[in-house]
Amino acid sequence: MNAIKEFRRNTPSMTAEAADAARARLMTAINEPGAAPLVTAVHERGALRLVSGAVGKPTATRARRLGWRVAVAAALALVVGGTVVALRDQPDMAPVASVAELGERAARAAETDPTPAPASGQWLYTKELQLSGVEGDVDRDQRDTWERWTSVDGKRSAWYQGGKLMFQGSAVMNPAELAKPPVTSTGVITKIKAAILDEDRRGPQELNGRVPPGMLLMEINQLMTEQWLAPEVRAALFRALPTIKGMTVTQDVPDADGRRGVAFSLTEAEARNYLILDPETFRYLGTNSTRLKDRTYKWADGSKETFKAGKVGLTAQLEAKIVNQPGQRS
Repeated sequence: MNAIKEFRRNTPSMTAEAADAARARLMTAINEPGAAPLVTAVHERGALRLVSGAVGKPTATRARRLGWRVAVAAALALVVGGTVVALRDQPDMAPVASVAELGERAARAAETDPTPAPASGQWLYTKELQLSGVEGDVDRDQRDTWERWTSVDGKRSAWYQGGKLMFQGSAVMNPAELAKPPVTSTGVITKIKAAILDEDRRGPQELNGRVPPGMLLMEINQLMTEQWLAPEVRAALFRALPTIKGMTVTQDVPDADGRRGVAFSLTEAEARNYLILDPETFRYLGTNSTRLKDRTYKWADGSKETFKAGKVGLTAQLEAKIVNQPGQRS
């Protein structure tokens, strides 16, 4: 579809200081079991140091759907090159062993989330870091901050552009439709696919009745980052992710804020994509992506943009809270 925004970054080598520190902690755990929690450290290509690029804000004419150009910035991840540094001192903190286990743990966390449901008329405010089209060693301070407000009924979204609050209609999938009982993983996937295909029939007509796994993953990410979802819907989405063809689990994946998590991972012909969760709470952290092939997209206003193979990018969700009106942050 004519609206997938790319986010990318590279993997520099681990510094000598970082390697020495990891080795020292490992030896402490081995020689003095009572002095430190268990440390598992494996290093092949190195730890990651963030690099960045600026993300341009979408204009009203260029954003057929705000999410596909900017927030769907969720075409996700960079392989971590075998580097794993995990701190675990409790049985329930063991790394997930499979993508099915990741989906189930995340679903249970969603179902037990104590956050109260919002009132009618309220908005979801989210704040996100973005690195776009990055290659090489780029200044970390060039990361862009993106803020968004979405009505809890999913019908309107808003963002600041040039100091003015801009508004746009709803995304492709109405969250209220997903909440209609019975809510199941199969049911939510079926509804999302139907909505994507319906939009395609009315627009670019590029899918020929088939929703690619990468597009399905991005639509799920968009829902999770842009919309308020009932706990049972979020849980169903997490349980649905492992059923997407080609989905795997990857440990120790970084987001744009330097946090490292466990990720739903999907590699297709054009991109390697990750959706990252906190490895302890399974809260959504962000996305990480790398493009594997060149591709040029034509946007709604007729302009074209080419994404080059090898460029990478990340996002990081810094805040997600319910507010009373668009433009409000607390």
